[in-house]
Amino acid sequence: MAFLSKNRTPLVTTLAILVLIALAFNGMSIPTITRVLLSGITLAALYFLVASGVSLIFGLMDVLNFAHGSLFMFGAYAGWTFYTNPRLLFNTGPLILAFVAGLVLRAVIARVINLARWLRWLLLIVALGVALAALRDLPIDKLVAMGMTMTGKIVATAEAQEPLLTMLFRTLGMFGAGVIASAAFATRSPERLDAPVPRTLAVAGGLLGGALLTLFVRDVGEQTILALDSNWRFLLAMGAGAVTGGALGALIEWGLIRPLYARPIYQILLTLGLTFVFDQVVRFVWGPAGAFMEIPAWFNTPNKECPSDNLLLWFSQHCDSIFVMGRPFPSYRLFIILVGVAMVIGIALLLQRTRFGMIIRAGVQDSEMVEALGINVRRVFTLVFAIGAGLAGLGGVVAAPFLGVYPGMAMEFLLQAFIVVVIGGLGSIPGAVVGALLVGLARAYGDHIVLAGIQLPGMTDAISGSPAIARASTVLIMAIVLFLKPTGVFGKKD
Repeated sequence: MAFLSKNRTPLVTTLAILVLIALAFNGMSIPTITRVLLSGITLAALYFLVASGVSLIFGLMDVLNFAHGSLFMFGAYAGWTFYTNPRLLFNTGPLILAFVAGLVLRAVIARVINLARWLRWLLLIVALGVALAALRDLPIDKLVAMGMTMTGKIVATAEAQEPLLTMLFRTLGMFGAGVIASAAFATRSPERLDAPVPRTLAVAGGLLGGALLTLFVRDVGEQTILALDSNWRFLLAMGAGAVTGGALGALIEWGLIRPLYARPIYQILLTLGLTFVFDQVVRFVWGPAGAFMEIPAWFNTPNKECPSDNLLLWFSQHCDSIFVMGRPFPSYRLFIILVGVAMVIGIALLLQRTRFGMIIRAGVQDSEMVEALGINVRRVFTLVFAIGAGLAGLGGVVAAPFLGVYPGMAMEFLLQAFIVVVIGGLGSIPGAVVGALLVGLARAYGDHIVLAGIQLPGMTDAISGSPAIARASTVLIMAIVLFLKPTGVFGKKD
């Protein structure tokens, strides 16, 4: 009885989901049910990779990050670019690294200067001018025009890349812009005055050194990546997307959100504004058209014996589909499900079995007490933000061969992620799992109704619906859940 009382909400939720699934799939054939279920779980895995970051960040920091969908999008574009056009990264990455290296020096600069507010604004304008001068006439259009990333004229790398000396001046200019911006934001807070100078200088020097080194290996690096097997290139692209999302998320928290923890409305306005800014950045760099990432050979090897009869045979055949309950199902979608399950297990182990997870859970309950124990809670906040953003970036790369990359994917997945976390309960990882499953299955079932219709009892013909049914189904589930339990399935009252 104690077990039932303690786990009443999960058990009731599971029972309700099973009843709804049984009613929805009544009268369908086993292969059709299997296809709809697997399609729904595939979508649920992608939604979870975005929603888990939203829940993790809100659970610890009480920050509703409306730019989270943009981190998903940037991860997708970073992974797709690494996979298809690494020269774009090798020619823009050093500029970003150099600028961040300059920003890192803020803690050191704060020790020696303390400027008036009007001087800070003046320096910020100067930093912007230096950055624009360093980026002036950067041939982004030529760097993008490579192979499958360009539908029109393809520009060779030798013609697209600028000379080493020009890139060196651009890199040093971006570093200077970062240093000037650091001086503009330098304030003598206790946190910055306590920051160890040697470590800060080492981090800044490492970033600047990495930026300069990248300039000398642009050609070799591009050729090495493109010569890799598609499978290894895809795995590295997943890492590139996760690192891009995590680094961008950490930078947003460190530079923009941290000063606004006491102003939640400002946080919402800021992150919502970043969504539109990032959308325009993507359109400027990669253009308004979308593209698909090639499915790696592990999941797309031509074979006369395809589709594979079972999973064991697939390991030797690597077919693009596997027979599941009498119907072929794309093997790459099964990989997406595997990634989602792995992330659920990984997050659970992180939160429940590691010291860092213990700090996170303690910080959720009482951040002031954790800080009193000598733990830098702000650094923990940044790491949590980076982890959540990294999950979104990883999800973007995983989704790229399935859904493609396009500018509008940020808002689309942001909406679905917030529906998931509202259904599951804000700040709850188990809630994110349940919410993702409900939303994914509802969307797949709605798509099935649109394509095949639904056979109601006593009717000879199936009723078909418009594509709006699939999109509206997730909102309908959210409305029902909020009506029955306003805090979400696993949500708790403050």
